[in-house]
Amino acid sequence: MSQRTLVVLLVALFALANLPARVFAQDATTVRQLKKEMDRIKAEREQERKQLQDLEKKIDELESSNQKLQQTTNSLQQANQQLTTKTTQSISQMQKQLSPEGFGSLVGNYLGEHQVTLVGAAGGDFIYDHLNNTNTFNLDFEPIALYKVNDWLMFEGTVEASLDPGSGASFDLPVATAQIFLNKYMEINAGIFDQPFGDWYEDQSPMWVNPFISAPLIYGANPLIPPTDIGVQLRGAVQWGDLGQDADYTVWLSNGPTFESSPGINALPAPVVGEAIAGPDNIAVNSNTRGMGGRFRVYPLPVDLGWGRLELEASTFDGKWDNSLWFYSWGVGFAYRDGPFRTRGEWVEMYREMPSASSLGLAAYPGCCGSDNRQGWYWQAGYFLYGIPHPDLGAFEQYFDKTEFLVRYSGINESGSVLEDIATTPSFGFNGSPAVFAPHAREVALGLDYWIAPSIVWQTEVDFELPEAGGTLYTFGGLNKPLASAVGATSNDQAVLTQFTIGF
Repeated sequence: MSQRTLVVLLVALFALANLPARVFAQDATTVRQLKKEMDRIKAEREQERKQLQDLEKKIDELESSNQKLQQTTNSLQQANQQLTTKTTQSISQMQKQLSPEGFGSLVGNYLGEHQVTLVGAAGGDFIYDHLNNTNTFNLDFEPIALYKVNDWLMFEGTVEASLDPGSGASFDLPVATAQIFLNKYMEINAGIFDQPFGDWYEDQSPMWVNPFISAPLIYGANPLIPPTDIGVQLRGAVQWGDLGQDADYTVWLSNGPTFESSPGINALPAPVVGEAIAGPDNIAVNSNTRGMGGRFRVYPLPVDLGWGRLELEASTFDGKWDNSLWFYSWGVGFAYRDGPFRTRGEWVEMYREMPSASSLGLAAYPGCCGSDNRQGWYWQAGYFLYGIPHPDLGAFEQYFDKTEFLVRYSGINESGSVLEDIATTPSFGFNGSPAVFAPHAREVALGLDYWIAPSIVWQTEVDFELPEAGGTLYTFGGLNKPLASAVGATSNDQAVLTQFTIGF
């Protein structure tokens, strides 16, 4: 081995002998550094984990807040939609309440169950009567108060104000009733009421309903049936077939009929044939029984048939007018309407027992005894011009369509008339010509109506009184017994009436 190689080998051995100590020293330092680095990394990782947890928590909170915000937004949208709907409904309801119908409803709600309604009619007319030498204007006002207490009780009161000759006015209470509704088909009326006999007093007499200005003779200035009475009624109706096939009834008990010579009335000093019916007997003391009446109506035509509306009616009214002396009456009538055409009519008969001379404590005198028998009738028809085929009238079409022509014929037969009863004072429903009070009165009435609205009408009427000869005229002349004279030819009379009426 060479010396050079030996030297190299010795150096290598020396290096190998000192290598572990350096290596181990360096490893310890490195381990410490690595541990320190690992601790730092662990601390950073822990911090990052905490930050991540905090971030996740905030994200959860944000998601929860976003969900609540969405719910709040949805709730606001729903509330806004409900508010919009309620506002629209409130505006619509307010607009409806500000209408006439709505205002009435508001008043009704304010008053609660107690509701007051004012209806009625007002009118003015002009009357010219040749035989009476009458040439005057007239005025009438008839308010009707309806007071609804609840669903089963209502009160009705009518006050009639009209002008008398001179500078004063007269006031009357023709109707004052309590109406008790037992069910949908039956009611009780009690008080002062229009006589339910026939159709005239209850249904046709209001001034804006009657197509004529005057009344037919049987219900006019010298009626055959008392216009009003005091008592109680039972009323009802039933549908017995198809729609429109109905029937109704009214039965009543009242103070009964009275005449001018009835006890307690004494407008005439003694009973006499042909005397006028007096007003209602407020306190009935002169009769052993009350008045009893019944009216029955049937409507046979169903609506679907298209044949118009037909009414058939029968009535009766009976009672004692003076102690044991009876008054009997009965009548039948009809009414029909189809489109522009309408017609109605009635036949009425009354019979009154008269006292005997012995019961009066007097000798027999004219018209005192026997019986008082009277009959009467009327028939009327009307036709609206819109039912007549015609060319287009342009602006005048509305006036043509609202115009109605009418005719009526009425008459009365009785054995006598009383001079003291002949009243010719003009009034609404006036037909007080002296010719009307003849025992065999006849009247032809021609009418022309222009209906501005269903309850507003301007009417013109021409009456021809055409009485027939016959019968007896009685007059007391200040005596307690009447004088009698035969009725010969009675002067005819003519009258012209025009009237403007508003029903409300």
